[in-house]
Order: sequence, then C-alpha cells, then structure tokens
Amino acid sequence: MAISARPRTQTGQEAGLVRFFRETFAELRKVVWPTPQELYRYTLVVVVTVAVIAAFIFAVDSAIGGLFHRYIYGKTG
Repeated sequence: MAISARPRTQTGQEAGLVRFFRETFAELRKVVWPTPQELYRYTLVVVVTVAVIAAFIFAVDSAIGGLFHRYIYGKTG
C-alpha cells in the first residue's frame, strides 16, 4: 500500500474559512493604526460628545416630564 505524496485538499467549507482568515489578516496588516496620542484624543472626543448628548437628553426629558407632571398629572383632585 503506497502513501500518496500529494497534499490533502481541504473541504470547501474549511478552505473558505481558512481563506477568510488569511484575507482578514492581510487586510489588517494594511491598516494604519492610531498612535497613543491620537487614540487618547479620539477617546476624549467620544466621551465628551456622549456626555453632552446625555446632558441634552436629560434636560429635554426633565422638561417634558415637568410639563406632564404640572399640566396633565397635576389636575387630579
């Protein structure tokens, strides 16, 4: 019984998965990653933006809640 010297071929799904990861890593090598200073600055921008939007939503929610409490729920009794 002779053993074939030919490499085994992968099934279609396995070959597709291996190809996907190979291409993914190839694309990740092309990415220009931010420096630590840029990363800090971008993070700060995101945190400040989220805080401002949260404060705005809180203010609008409080104002609408106050109006409802005064004009709709306050008329009982």
